[in-house]
Amino acid sequence: MNDELKSFNSLTQEIFEIIKTDYGKFLTKEKLEYLDNNNLFKIVDDTIYYQKDLVSYPLKKENLTIQVIVFMCLLSVCSNINPLKILLISDEVNNIITKYNLDENNNIRNFDFIDILKTKILDDLPFNIIFLDTDIEIFNYLVTEKGIKTAKLYYDINKSLGKVNNPIDYYLNYQDYDYDLAYDKVYNFINTRII
Repeated sequence: MNDELKSFNSLTQEIFEIIKTDYGKFLTKEKLEYLDNNNLFKIVDDTIYYQKDLVSYPLKKENLTIQVIVFMCLLSVCSNINPLKILLISDEVNNIITKYNLDENNNIRNFDFIDILKTKILDDLPFNIIFLDTDIEIFNYLVTEKGIKTAKLYYDINKSLGKVNNPIDYYLNYQDYDYDLAYDKVYNFINTRII
């Protein structure tokens, strides 16, 4: 089991290097230092745990795909986790895996809701948003970059998606949740901008 832990920690260090290279300019000094000095996993009684913010999440071995590991690495430098942030992070997971050809199966999960949100409303901002720590920072950033209506839309969508108890479970199952209200908010926003 010790070799398994070393393997996970080695893989996360490789992914951390990718994160520093691709997203370093959006990370605080503390987050960059975290990437240099941290291991995400521990093993207790033959169970693998992912550690974030003093909470340990048990992991099933069958869920430890490259997508999930990249997700956990990105998640480790994100704060204020909510469903919308998880969806934005999942899109960045897809980008990293595709760019660095990390998954031989190329089983990338695309999600229409995020594609619509990114292309029609946020454009190039999602990865900027995921690394901001507080709601106030995100709101101010969106107001500055996209205007007050977009900032309010972000929070309306976020509110409609509810809360996250376990970010890994949410990530593994997000396509099973009901996004009708969130879709309605996005389409209403798009339609009122066009008119």
